Amino acid sequence: MRSKRSKLILVATLILGITIGQLFSVSAWAKSGNEYISAMFNNIKIVVDGTQIQPKDANGNPIEPFIVNGTTYLPVRAVANAVGKEVYWDGPNWTVFLGSMNGALQSPSLKLEDAVSIGADWAGLKRSSILTDNYHNTYSIASHTGGTHIPYTWETLLNMKYSKFKGTAYIPLGTTSNAESSFRIEADGQIIFSSPTMSKTSPPVKLDVNITGCNDFKIIVINGGDESDSIINFGDCGFYQ
Repeated sequence: MRSKRSKLILVATLILGITIGQLFSVSAWAKSGNEYISAMFNNIKIVVDGTQIQPKDANGNPIEPFIVNGTTYLPVRAVANAVGKEVYWDGPNWTVFLGSMNGALQSPSLKLEDAVSIGADWAGLKRSSILTDNYHNTYSIASHTGGTHIPYTWETLLNMKYSKFKGTAYIPLGTTSNAESSFRIEADGQIIFSSPTMSKTSPPVKLDVNITGCNDFKIIVINGGDESDSIINFGDCGFYQ
């Protein structure tokens, strides 16, 4: 067994501490700013219903529990997954959700518009100035694909950090074109979502797509008409951990 060792750890803004024997009795404390703490590592094991688990982070890398001032801190994601709970990190609002969220997360961990586009054969995303769909729902931010390559493909690398892609695909209010469009979402070369054909009379399409373990993520929009840009907008879309 390894000998006990202490280590200085920089703690940024929020630490969730879960004591052994009270896996979901969270003793949490938060501070604005950073603080150095002294943590004790001693090959702490986690056993759930008689089975030892190996804690891992969202990227699948092993991580180790530690002790600070007599409190044992366990990785929330590893413990939650071990007992069959969903876990989500709402980064912009510094909130961890375990189990039922009673609704949607407040904000995506990464907004669609903020993801880094890759590849030579992509047109990128264009910000939309029309934030109301043809059913009079409104969105805080929206974008659409477009450019010289048909079908229009937008691509990014997620590094297996996210579990959901959520948002709404819609036809902008005031669309008069008779063009039809559809889109699909691919994850690591596999189609994980295909939309219906959408036209100026189509209702918005809610997106809640499982992307757990996904690295290469694509949105591919196919136009059925002669329009230079897709008539489909993507409102309040983003990636959730």
